[in-house]
Amino acid sequence: MKRKLLFYPFFIVFFLLLQTTLLQHARIRGVVPNLLITLTIVTALVRSSTEGAVVGLFSGLCVDLQFGAAVGFYALLGMYTGIAAGSVSRKIYRENFLVVAFFAFIYSVVYESVVFVINNIMSGETDFAFAFTRIILAEAIFNCVVSVLLFPLLVKAGKWFDSSAVARKY
Repeated sequence: MKRKLLFYPFFIVFFLLLQTTLLQHARIRGVVPNLLITLTIVTALVRSSTEGAVVGLFSGLCVDLQFGAAVGFYALLGMYTGIAAGSVSRKIYRENFLVVAFFAFIYSVVYESVVFVINNIMSGETDFAFAFTRIILAEAIFNCVVSVLLFPLLVKAGKWFDSSAVARKY
């Protein structure tokens, strides 16, 4: 438990800083990967829906504090994404990075679609097809690539967390 309290907050803050600074200079067609939602999805798929929900909640809270007009929107959406991705993880073979990449793509599309619809529903912007083809799919592909890179890190972290739990039993 102590290891998780060190690992997840460090990577949430690190990815938030990385996403808001260096990755802004590495845009491809104006799109950057969403590292925090990718961390949430991969955590939920590799570990559990509980860990995914907690990571999603705190990742979303960081995004809310940084960018959000109202605190809680991204936090709740991240938490629900973690729960949804974690509910699938019990039914799939999660040791395969291709499965994780596939679900990271699917959940990224859903997450970004919900963000677009909610953020633009009041302004009357209805060009969802343009946003979907130019922004949402590109970001989902980026998130898919990032998930392949995050997968081994979270598998090793999971073994590290579990080894501390086994050591405490004896």
